[in-house]
Amino acid sequence: MSDSTGAGVLPETRIQRDDRFPPGIPYIVGNEAAERFSFYGMRQILYVYLAGLFSGFVPEAQIPAEAKVHATQVIHLFIAGVYLFPLIGAILADRLLGKYRVIFWVSLVYVAGHAVLAVAARSASMGNLDFAKMAVYGGLLLISLGSGGIKPCVSANVGDQFTAKNGHLIERVFQIFYFTINFGAFFSTAAIPWVYKQYGPELAFGIPGVLMAVAAFIFWLGRRRFVRIPPQPGGSLGVQDFIASSLMAVPLLIGIHVLLEESDPIVNAATEHGIGAIFPAIGAAFAHYWLAGVAALASFVAGVVVAQLRQRRQEDAGFFAQLVYCLSHRGERAAGEDFWAPARRHFGAEAAEGPPAVLRICVVFSAVSVFWALYDQYSSTWVEQARGMDLVLNVPRALTFWWLVPAVLVSAVFGAVWLMCWVSNRPVSRKVTLVFCGAIVLWGIAAAIYQAMHGVIERVNMLPAQMGAANPLFIMLVIPILTFGVYEPLKRRGRPLKPLTRMTIGMFLASVAYVVVALLQARIDHVGHGVVHVLWQSIPYLLITTAEVLVSVTGLEFAYTQAPRAMKSTIMGFWLLGITFGNVLVAFLAPLQTLSLQTFFWTFAALMAIAAVVFSILAASYRGKTYLQEGEG
Repeated sequence: MSDSTGAGVLPETRIQRDDRFPPGIPYIVGNEAAERFSFYGMRQILYVYLAGLFSGFVPEAQIPAEAKVHATQVIHLFIAGVYLFPLIGAILADRLLGKYRVIFWVSLVYVAGHAVLAVAARSASMGNLDFAKMAVYGGLLLISLGSGGIKPCVSANVGDQFTAKNGHLIERVFQIFYFTINFGAFFSTAAIPWVYKQYGPELAFGIPGVLMAVAAFIFWLGRRRFVRIPPQPGGSLGVQDFIASSLMAVPLLIGIHVLLEESDPIVNAATEHGIGAIFPAIGAAFAHYWLAGVAALASFVAGVVVAQLRQRRQEDAGFFAQLVYCLSHRGERAAGEDFWAPARRHFGAEAAEGPPAVLRICVVFSAVSVFWALYDQYSSTWVEQARGMDLVLNVPRALTFWWLVPAVLVSAVFGAVWLMCWVSNRPVSRKVTLVFCGAIVLWGIAAAIYQAMHGVIERVNMLPAQMGAANPLFIMLVIPILTFGVYEPLKRRGRPLKPLTRMTIGMFLASVAYVVVALLQARIDHVGHGVVHVLWQSIPYLLITTAEVLVSVTGLEFAYTQAPRAMKSTIMGFWLLGITFGNVLVAFLAPLQTLSLQTFFWTFAALMAIAAVVFSILAASYRGKTYLQEGEG
């Protein structure tokens, strides 16, 4: 960066470089690791538990289709909530309470949610299923509020800790974050289903709750070490921002509720009378819930009124503020002027660049919601498919008893300690690291010798939900492979793979993943349960994980660079909203499972293929602008 402000500003070369991590980073990393272990462990057993709960815990083979449909709907509504509430959490943190207070207090809400799930499991074991169902709904609501409150704050809180001296370490910290999330997800997804099977749902839900309590405690320990950026504007203005945003979000919640309450008749009308019957069925559903529609409209209008009252006190140049201003001043446009002309005159040309840029990105990303409908099913319908597969693994005894459990677990503990020492600026000595690695190698050699001498094969019974561990494992493998095996070589040859091209490939790849899943289900239906081996699911897992890296990681990077600085949080909010809509789509179409799981998978393969074609057309016509951190493009 050049000195463009005149005398008195030191050139970047004279800024003293600091290679130490800020003192708050270890507490943020520890909090995130424990929170993600908590979330993914709970989420991976949720479908199995809900299907049992809604069927009265009958034997697995006797669970009716309706219970499976209901379980699918609940888990995807829960995920939808996890990605919907960040829109409110971000306003609460940025404009009213500040990031630290929001993260800490919603972490306690999060812990309470896990506790309620454990209480629900205890109640169900005592035969009180009605109370257990209500408690499950309450627990999931609390967790979605907690996770949703934390999600928009964590990354921004990391960035707040850095200065110009150590800003070069930010990228490294986010790499640590991404690795930690998937590392924790791998172990929790593998371990918690086993705990569920061996010790029951009370402990299986309780352990994630304990981990979440640990996460909150770690974050509290760092309270005096964090750099805290005060909320803007704060005070009564911040209260008005929060109230307005919450009121305008209510219609979305009401609309989702109405669609799901009427999903059975709508989906049945489509399957019996064709796709054209959907629209009359939707109309009938909303006519039945006209009072809910009135409430939704009233809430939205109230939100707009509060937002306008806030604008009169102190003007804000956010996305919604500019949109309302242009609507209310549309009569001031001269001949030939576009919709945003009043905003350019009132807020300035630079500020008014934001809303059109956000809308351009949203139009292109509108088809990405379907991708999330496919991706998040590895915690629901893919678990159901795994239930009908051969779950027995024949593995060498040395692998299970000598290598897998002791070496992997000990290495994981050592790795966690090593990482925390590193980000605490007290790295473990190179000698200790080499000694540990040497011991692991010697242990492996001993295990190999033992296996060669005895040759004993062990039968290991996998659990259906444990296949979900393939997703974080493949993520840790796919990212470096794509980065160093595909992106970098193409870039060196002068043919870089553009972000929208990567995303297009990823969306088609997701469709292929569901073609494979549908073919596997067809094979299961043909030969019977327990014949097709569960490891065949590794193929669609690898495909959907590669698609996730191409779509999600690339999409976030693209959206961030294409949005002006003042609109970057807004576009992240719309991105999360797309994930919400994708999961609502799964919940809405869940009744199709009553026809067959194979039909369900083929439906999503077709929807994804159509969405990928639409996305490729929109991407080809996209004309955007890249905004650097300084706001220049």
